Amino acid sequence: MKRVALFAILMLTVSAVFAQKGKVSAASGYLDTNDFEAAQKAIDVALEHEKSINWPKTYIVAAKVYTELYKNGKDADGIKKAVDFYKKAIELDQKGDHKGKGIGKYEKEIKLQLTFFKPDLTNSGIEGFNTEDFNQALFAFENVLYINSLPVMAEEGAAVDTSIIYNCALAAYNAKNWEKAEEYFNKAIDYKYGGGDAILLLDQVFDETGDSVKLAQNLQRGFELFPEDSRILTSLIQFYLDSKQNDAALDYLNTAIEKDPSNPSFYYARGVLFESIDKEEAISNYEKCLEIDDNFFNSLYNIGVIYFNKGVEQQGIANDKTTTKEYNAAIEVANGYWEQALPYLEKAHLVQPESQSVGEKVAVLETLKGLYYRFENMDKYNEVKAKIEALGSN
Repeated sequence: MKRVALFAILMLTVSAVFAQKGKVSAASGYLDTNDFEAAQKAIDVALEHEKSINWPKTYIVAAKVYTELYKNGKDADGIKKAVDFYKKAIELDQKGDHKGKGIGKYEKEIKLQLTFFKPDLTNSGIEGFNTEDFNQALFAFENVLYINSLPVMAEEGAAVDTSIIYNCALAAYNAKNWEKAEEYFNKAIDYKYGGGDAILLLDQVFDETGDSVKLAQNLQRGFELFPEDSRILTSLIQFYLDSKQNDAALDYLNTAIEKDPSNPSFYYARGVLFESIDKEEAISNYEKCLEIDDNFFNSLYNIGVIYFNKGVEQQGIANDKTTTKEYNAAIEVANGYWEQALPYLEKAHLVQPESQSVGEKVAVLETLKGLYYRFENMDKYNEVKAKIEALGSN
């Protein structure tokens, strides 16, 4: 009698196991008929039952079910759940059963399903970009990299998927996840993927985090890797200008001019550098800038200001003279500087960008007003004065 009872108990146990594994098979069958609701109900039962909760197949099928739920708009987080299910399936398959047997039994099936899953995961990353859900995009592309890195997915001679690395960087950048953006941009640059764009976007990352040391190192690396990319060179020059490292800025400016002698901005920048060292050299560079672009506002204005200030300095010298003859001679020199300044400032006013602030516009007009007053050109003086008043009333 006891043997019969024991046999009955064993039969019940086996039946319970098969009953729960049958839920997994049922879920798979419902998927084949696109009955996603029934598939979800069946697999959810199997995921919670002790008889099927440690079976790799349960998680393989669960991943398939939730991928389809995601694709059919029935579970927004389905793709994320599918990733977790595949990870659990891999973990259980590598452990084997409670006796440690059957390790890798589902390896081929996992590989096959992951091969089908990767395009769905990639598409969810693209959808994340399209809907500006950049955290979703980052999750998707990072997990594509994870799948690619699995030993079961390794293929001899397979190239690193640099485009996915770059997509991770872009997603992290747009999600303002600066740490991951730095990580993935650096990886992309190591593979020379993304060209100068990767360097410049990483430059923005370091600008956001305030890491000037890494910013400089990144731009220097970019210049070495992509010496023909003028954007990197220009950014490097601007960095050294902003950080008052004039010698380094001048070296890179000279390199830039050798590479692109027709770029007016380089001559303008070199003029700015020379203003504190040699005013004549500064004017010479501004003039070279204007030979290329005669409407370059900053060069026009800066030349005008240099001559205007020379006139002011000369007036100070005149004021120190003790005789009328000496004073008049010195003032004549000052007037010469102001006469040189006037046409540059007049043209600067004419070509002044609309985007400039009221304060910047007034600065030009105030300088012109002072010159017109000195030269007793009251018509022009009153015209400029009216413009200043009009700007002030806006």
